[in-house]
Amino acid sequence: MRIRTITVGACEADVPHAARAARAARHCLEDAGYTVQTLRLALDTTGIDQHANFTAVLRGIEALALDAGFDYVSIGRVANDRLPLLAEALAATDTVFASARIAGRDGKMDPAAVIAAARVMTTLASATPGGFGNLRFAALACVAPGSPFFPASYHSGGEPWLAIGPEAAALAVEAAQEAAGEYASQSVAARTRRFVQHLTARIEAHDMRIRAALKEIADDIYVAGCDWSLAPHPDTTCSIGAAIERVSGVPFGEPGTLATIRSCTDAIRAAQVILIGFSGVMLPVLEDAILAQRNTEGRYTWRDLLAFSAVCGMGLDTIPLPGDTFTEQIEGMLAEVAALAGALRKPLTARLMPIPGLRAGDMTAFDFPYFVNTRVMAACGVSLQA
Repeated sequence: MRIRTITVGACEADVPHAARAARAARHCLEDAGYTVQTLRLALDTTGIDQHANFTAVLRGIEALALDAGFDYVSIGRVANDRLPLLAEALAATDTVFASARIAGRDGKMDPAAVIAAARVMTTLASATPGGFGNLRFAALACVAPGSPFFPASYHSGGEPWLAIGPEAAALAVEAAQEAAGEYASQSVAARTRRFVQHLTARIEAHDMRIRAALKEIADDIYVAGCDWSLAPHPDTTCSIGAAIERVSGVPFGEPGTLATIRSCTDAIRAAQVILIGFSGVMLPVLEDAILAQRNTEGRYTWRDLLAFSAVCGMGLDTIPLPGDTFTEQIEGMLAEVAALAGALRKPLTARLMPIPGLRAGDMTAFDFPYFVNTRVMAACGVSLQA
């Protein structure tokens, strides 16, 4: 299992301290045998001059983060009145992430934020090559500070913190293979029970190992822990889709998928660890080999993914949409995410990617090592059969 990110949250004055802690954490985890992919900064931007040129501000933040040794920086939730300026500012940077709060932690939807966020997505699609800029923007509903994963991560002031984001889908693949080996001819229910037990045990073992590795820096920065959400990677050995199919016995999207996703959540929640962040199941269409394949086969829609989120996915993530998707359609998608998050009081996000020049059913052509190309999904939520 790799570590996708070591993320620290800090105010600007604490960035040098946070950077030292992040580098020390990387050293500790690498000594413990882990591969660490990125160091990330969630920067509290409270107090930034609201009259300053927003593009210049983001470029300055990017330079600050890169000079400190971070690979990426999140400016967190952008105020509604500045969202109309965000697309242009993000397009002028390469490593800056941002978000909009479409529903607060109290579950109340912000209609103005829904409209503004949809416009950011539409504008970013045309302002960046292939609409790729939308990778760095998300709408957040009921999301608390302190998650290590971008674009959801933000810092709300106070002392710095450090959180770990593992690529934990690899653990689910291992647990599914072990359960299938033991119960290949048994019922799905028996296989699922063993899968949950194996996954829980793996999470607990790695959490203990990571916490032990980070013990020596605990006096220097608050170590929040790990978000054990099952984050995937394009490699099939780290595909949450592959794990779900191995347990359910059916292609992802077919009946039985939601039940298996729920079992993944049960395994995370059963672990004797401190739960932070989403602590659920990530289903990013463009970041998982099996999810991308099943989408190309037309086995599920974005509405199915939203339904799966009810049992603890994290919303709609890296959803490829037609380039001519109306802003009003995106508003509707965001409103549904906010409504579900508010009803269930659970954190959900939406990272939607309209792709200029492509229609529903066309294949994407991203040249990005962390994406798997797949078919563009219909914004209306209709299944496209291969």
